[in-house]
Amino acid sequence: MGFRPPKGVRPPQLEGKRTGRPKGSITHARVWADILWGYAHRYEDRVCPPNPVALWWYRLAYRYPNEMREFLEAWGKL
Repeated sequence: MGFRPPKGVRPPQLEGKRTGRPKGSITHARVWADILWGYAHRYEDRVCPPNPVALWWYRLAYRYPNEMREFLEAWGKL
């Protein structure tokens, strides 16, 4: 078995190198999933959203479909 440093101590070969995502950074995949769900279902009358935020994006896309399309194209999601 290889060398295992104590908890909280970096192995010597990784000293001074950044590995992985920095502490405190977040991913926005869930947010984009809600936005895209709302846009994809914008023409349906009776929807069952996965969460309240998706319902909010659905209402926005239902009322302003052209603006939502421009927004998603600007961010490269369409």
